Amino acid sequence: MKAAIIGCGAIASRWVRSLLADGRIEITALIDPDQQAAQALADRYGLSPALATTLPEALAQAEADVVVNLTPPELHYPVTRSALAQGLHVLTEKPLALNLPDALDLVHLAKERGLLLAVMHNRGADPDFLAFADTVRSGGHAPFAVTADTLVTLPGPGFRAGQHLPVTTDLAVHAFDQVRALITAPPTELTCTETATGFLAAHSAIATITVHFADGSLFTYRGGYIVDPALRTDANGDWRVEGRGFATRWAPDPHRQRNAPEAGPPAYQRGITAMVDALHQDGLLPVPAADNLASIALLDASLASAANRRPVAVPEVPDARR
Repeated sequence: MKAAIIGCGAIASRWVRSLLADGRIEITALIDPDQQAAQALADRYGLSPALATTLPEALAQAEADVVVNLTPPELHYPVTRSALAQGLHVLTEKPLALNLPDALDLVHLAKERGLLLAVMHNRGADPDFLAFADTVRSGGHAPFAVTADTLVTLPGPGFRAGQHLPVTTDLAVHAFDQVRALITAPPTELTCTETATGFLAAHSAIATITVHFADGSLFTYRGGYIVDPALRTDANGDWRVEGRGFATRWAPDPHRQRNAPEAGPPAYQRGITAMVDALHQDGLLPVPAADNLASIALLDASLASAANRRPVAVPEVPDARR
């Protein structure tokens, strides 16, 4: 199949490397308002795609079966919807959309058109984290008190410099995928605050999110883009779970070589491979993004809570998998 990549920022290199390593997808177009960024990406990997500033412009120059949506979060919904409406499969970076109605609209449109719609969820699919979740579910009994810290540094702000609530929309969404593996009860209420810490750096900010669940479980998250690398956590976070007579903690081993052969492919590459596998399966294509709607409900509530500075109910997620 042939792919058009929309968005040629820093994350695009990771996608291009994974797609080239897979070999089943031919990159036929690179799309970005910054044509220098698109050309630099093509040169870096020895590609000769069509270069364009919009999807219609790219499709006038090259064939495409699938769109890879690597735009900033606020553009995910319109870009993905436009691609689906033109009959193209979509593989998108997280989040699927910034609110639940938009996410549901995308899932329903993909189902109506018989198109694949898949979203990256590499942190929630990390095998080490899933093993930790298995330990929690097998060794403890709800309700749980779950806390997580994810404090990471960035080489530069990139698109986050102009992004509203960048920690919540770009970092906490990973934790929403992860906590769903630990607590299976539906979330009921959420409180979110995010504060820019511009006195540290232009893109620095800290967010705190508290989620109540129907079984009495509580999740407290602290995430942020910080400056001092000595204070950072692993991007997968530092997790603690406590229940009656049960307590455990998980954080990735900083000395573990993630590129060691025994570690297997990185979770990011495994995620892209799974998406490409789905594209090449026989029969009706699935819509894996339907399984991500519960995370979007948490994001939806987080943005509403941060805007209104009060707790909000987490919207109920209809079953859109069928």
